[in-house]
Amino acid sequence: VKTAAVEKLTVLTTRSDTEASIETLLKAKGFKNTIAIIGDNDINIVIKSEELSESQTMQIQDIATSQSGLTLDKVKIITVK
Repeated sequence: VKTAAVEKLTVLTTRSDTEASIETLLKAKGFKNTIAIIGDNDINIVIKSEELSESQTMQIQDIATSQSGLTLDKVKIITVK
């Protein structure tokens, strides 16, 4: 039981670190208000923006996939006003 708890904690810590890295890189690219949420098999990127250009979408996707190791089909970008 203790080993399983330690493994789960390690997974959660790794996800949290990856989320922070993604958010930092997105902010460096000019996306001020961002949240990255990594699930078991996917990642949601929430961006405060009316809409995103194709270039911006590609930048977000590139950062999300390179940092998380997930494939593009597992990345969902959500814009909020």
